Amino acid sequence: MNFKRSDQWVLLGTIALALTITLGLRVATTPERQIERFVARVSEPLDLNRATLEELIALPGIGPVLARRILDYRATHRAFKTVEELLEIRGIGPKRLEQIRERLRVVPLEKRDSSR
Repeated sequence: MNFKRSDQWVLLGTIALALTITLGLRVATTPERQIERFVARVSEPLDLNRATLEELIALPGIGPVLARRILDYRATHRAFKTVEELLEIRGIGPKRLEQIRERLRVVPLEKRDSSR
């Protein structure tokens, strides 16, 4: 196929415009969603009865081993009734609990189930 020089420029411009719009939309929306998720995660206390391994690891002073112990404790005891129950877990003492207390909450299973 032979295109005139002006047709080549129009085609090239159209492709460049489509690429710019596509990349622009991706850049414009993705960081906002990530920021929104981050702000929600940091601003809302984490429910110990719903927290995932990754969410627990994100807490200060809680690594993969302690996060796994928290999940094991929750599975064994069905649910947390208070944040202070974390003191029952080996590796969590009063000092570590004070570091994370404000970032945690306990929603009783009855309330969580009835709100669905």
